[in-house]
Amino acid sequence: MALSEYEKKTLEKIAQELEHDDPKFAAKMRSMTLPATGRRLASGIFTALAGCLVLLTGVAARAPALGIIGFTIMGTGAYLASKCVGSLAIRRRPSSSPSMGSAEMG
Repeated sequence: MALSEYEKKTLEKIAQELEHDDPKFAAKMRSMTLPATGRRLASGIFTALAGCLVLLTGVAARAPALGIIGFTIMGTGAYLASKCVGSLAIRRRPSSSPSMGSAEMG
């Protein structure tokens, strides 16, 4: 369920007041989202590895159903891990390379 404009403005105002009143706590609250993403990424990788083991067990035991189940688990884990990687924010600093002059910019 999406937030209304009033709710968004109210939350933004509360966040600004929190940042002004207690910047240390506000910074701590902002940083709490990364470990959850890291845990989700680790669980996706673990699920993919477990699925790979089930797949290999199915191949070794010559059990096609077990291989299909393992492949499905492995694919699900890879999907979850890639979804978490895509949600991580990669911050790039603007390049201030002195080697690129106005003539090279085109």
